[in-house]
Amino acid sequence: MDRDILHINKIIILPNMIEKVFGDRAYHAYSVSKIENYISLTKPRLLASVILSAILGFVLPMSLSNTFLQLIYLLFGTALMGGGANALNQWMEQVPDSLMYRTKNRALPTGKLSANEALSFGIIISVVGFIVLWLGLNALTAGLGMLTLLSYILVYTPLKQKSVTNTWFGGITGALPPVMGWAAARGQLEWEVLPIFALLYFWQLPHFFAIAWMYRDDYKRGGFKMLSHYDKTGQKTAVHMFTNCLMLYAASLAIFLLNQGSLIYLAGASALGLVFFAVITLFYQESTQENARKVFLASIIYLPLMIGILVFDRFFI
Repeated sequence: MDRDILHINKIIILPNMIEKVFGDRAYHAYSVSKIENYISLTKPRLLASVILSAILGFVLPMSLSNTFLQLIYLLFGTALMGGGANALNQWMEQVPDSLMYRTKNRALPTGKLSANEALSFGIIISVVGFIVLWLGLNALTAGLGMLTLLSYILVYTPLKQKSVTNTWFGGITGALPPVMGWAAARGQLEWEVLPIFALLYFWQLPHFFAIAWMYRDDYKRGGFKMLSHYDKTGQKTAVHMFTNCLMLYAASLAIFLLNQGSLIYLAGASALGLVFFAVITLFYQESTQENARKVFLASIIYLPLMIGILVFDRFFI
């Protein structure tokens, strides 16, 4: 009860005190800082990849009947639901986040935002995003958005502290946004969406294995179960990276075989796949933090370039 009263006082009284004592400029700075903290809850960089993959899912099957407004609804709704999922994830992981060096300066561990503020923010923008997707597009897209959110916060997030399989389950969640894009454009799901789902799924695994190796001590400190904890040499991690990179190339090839990309796309996808594979080879030869970082950087270069090639191919080839 006392904590609730304190929280209410913080929300209502503190801004008024700042405005009275320090003036409009200080109050403006406080407000801007507060907004920035709320934005940080959405994990903007991660959210950007979610939005890009949703765009890809929309563009591949689109026809003349699709409109720019539909794309706007998709982007807005996906951003809100994705941001809400990330905010709720940080709310659930605020204790382990406070124990890890890479996350201890986030808004919740530092007290810049309260747990109630984060929870309320996450729920509100998720609900608004769901409504946007349902009313602006269709029930299928909204349902897939809800499935993505629930699998992220109810399956992936708790599983991180229980089993190393969390990475594989989390990959399913991360591969759903392009399926949402497909549903937004077509109003239904068709088996042709599987290659783009697979592309996103198999891209995530080397990406997250690299992060888990780079921050293996930090993840252990936070109580997260990662493959890197049980892999002293890095060879298991490297083998999983190799395997999933091969599957990633197979998914990119399937996109071409289904006539969703031209020969120009195939050339670009093959080049990106070979570079990614070569960088993983470096990690296999010497499993250092530096080489894990190279795999991570290669992965974050690979995805936007692949999406860019596909979008360019779709509109200009």
